[in-house]
Amino acid sequence: MNLNKMKWIGALFPALFVGLFEFVRHYFLDMISMDSGNLMVAGLTGILFFLYFRGIIAWLQILSHKLQQEKEEVVILKERDRIAHELHDSISQALFFMNIKAMEIETALRQERQPLAEVKELQEAIKFTDTDIRRHIFDLQKVRQETIDLVATTREIVHDFERQSGIKVDLDFGGDLDSQLFSKEKTHLISILQEALCNIRKHARADQVQVNLQENGGHYTLTVKDNGQGFDLTNLQTKKTSFGLKILEERSRSLGAGFGLESFPGRGTVVSVNIDSK
Repeated sequence: MNLNKMKWIGALFPALFVGLFEFVRHYFLDMISMDSGNLMVAGLTGILFFLYFRGIIAWLQILSHKLQQEKEEVVILKERDRIAHELHDSISQALFFMNIKAMEIETALRQERQPLAEVKELQEAIKFTDTDIRRHIFDLQKVRQETIDLVATTREIVHDFERQSGIKVDLDFGGDLDSQLFSKEKTHLISILQEALCNIRKHARADQVQVNLQENGGHYTLTVKDNGQGFDLTNLQTKKTSFGLKILEERSRSLGAGFGLESFPGRGTVVSVNIDSK
């Protein structure tokens, strides 16, 4: 049943029902008094309208659920497209770099010298590419999930980061982190955390990271802090923002969240994301 039909039924049903009831009462039920008839028609009309609007509410709930599913499907498609582009770019750059190092090793061998530096750089590139591919595979696995356990997924991401980078992470949770957020919001939060940790692994030169995820009255805050080399925000603003920071800002904006960035040379970096679920 479409919306227009429901409008016509809602408008015509009361008049038709009351008219039909009065016709039946006058011609077939003369023993019923006027007062009793009025009470009966009011009661029956109320019951039928209750059932009718209950059906409308159920129908609207189904439509709302379908709409939410469609929105989440669009988010998943966009997320897959983003991962595909990132994977293509990162692999292309890595293969180009490894090809250069392979040619440098070949040149060194022809010159009868040991290409130890080039071999080491090639090994680092291979290790980095392997880690990057594993991260993208993990992203794709999480995109397919309809329900996401935010705490468990965060623990898994942090564990993988520690194993791959050798950097110690202090992880802290607080509040009810799964009850009020939609899967879309959880997916974005997870992606922001992954990108922040990826930036730390690539650029920060840190040996200690703090990840804090808190909920307080429907307000969610993700904070990622490292003790790395940091950078000068003033100088950064005069240049093009790095690709990693652009991703973090765009993700926060698409989530309708507040994004904060603090950094000082030699004093590390703090990334924070604030979401109000209400």
